[in-house]
Amino acid sequence: MNAKENNYHALDYNYFMKKLSNYLEKDIYKNFPNEFIDFKPFIDKNLIAITKDSMLAEGKRIRPLLCYWLLRNFSLPNNSLTSLDLVEKSNKKLLDTVTQVAIGIEIFHCASLVIDDIEDGSCERRGRLSLHLSHGLPKALNAANWMYFLALKHFPAVSKSIAIETLFDCHIGQAFDLSSNDDFINKKYFYADESTRWSFYEKCVSLKTGKLIQLPLFSLKKILNISDSEINLVDKIFNSYGIIYQIFDDLKNFVPELNKNKLYEDLNCGLRSAVVHSFIDILSDEEKELAYLEIKNNNFKKYFLQHYKKIQSLEKCYYKASYLLHINSIQLESIQINKELKDYLSDIIEKPFDMIRKNIFSIIQVNYKLKMEETLSL
Repeated sequence: MNAKENNYHALDYNYFMKKLSNYLEKDIYKNFPNEFIDFKPFIDKNLIAITKDSMLAEGKRIRPLLCYWLLRNFSLPNNSLTSLDLVEKSNKKLLDTVTQVAIGIEIFHCASLVIDDIEDGSCERRGRLSLHLSHGLPKALNAANWMYFLALKHFPAVSKSIAIETLFDCHIGQAFDLSSNDDFINKKYFYADESTRWSFYEKCVSLKTGKLIQLPLFSLKKILNISDSEINLVDKIFNSYGIIYQIFDDLKNFVPELNKNKLYEDLNCGLRSAVVHSFIDILSDEEKELAYLEIKNNNFKKYFLQHYKKIQSLEKCYYKASYLLHINSIQLESIQINKELKDYLSDIIEKPFDMIRKNIFSIIQVNYKLKMEETLSL
């Protein structure tokens, strides 16, 4: 990402990446006592190299950028759009603390992705081979667990318990997610009413995805002196963004241009995908019986891809996510921030959805065009 004049989202991205790179090259070694100096080659190979591969892979850096957005919105009100490199000395210590938290949160996130890929059996992450395949499962798992503790070292005392609670909740959410392959869970929620089934999905997502998006807010609450009333408003918006983010990520699983080696991967995971929930929403009772048997027999992927309601389910899911995004944009208006900072928040969270929305909409439009052509030919 290249920084452009007055594009503070890009400027902050570059600022964070510079700090992160410097940390991984130099400051990370401050975590090791002097007696470890003789073991540096071993540590480099078995911990640092894997950590670098995880953290320097191309990513959107949503969570660290949310830290800087919070800093700009709540602690730099008179100079909120100043380049972070030019923040006056009086705010330099605060900026350094926010950056320290941002790095900690990004370490958390990257470690969770390594473990998620292991648990899901994913072959690819961020366009590269998953770390458990490139480094071997034992080393990748050990490094990811070590990164959790490394991340905790970055949180000031006032935020450390919040970070621990977030990690605790994220793994409960991941347990929910992994249970989607459980026959008891599938049967219970597959035949539940639409509201109950989506509530299960949203609870799972709120824990495993939403909590890490909310972490910047709660870990910086006291550091930035954010009031309870402001916390409540922003928390609701950030939590909704977590659900929206996951639904769009589920949709991305059906876009060949964006998800080559992980295409349709979610279809092997029962009720994990929002697209599968949208699919169940539009099935008749008889079709539900057939679909459930295909999930039970591990043949759902083929069944879904050949089903005549496949595109309709993508469409329903797409419009659900778009509606939630629209509602969130309205809620954002209730926060007293200037237009530039609203645009900045949109750049951080909403812009990454644009390519997914464009491709899914194209799939839907092509399907309508084919249907229209078939109708006209009759």
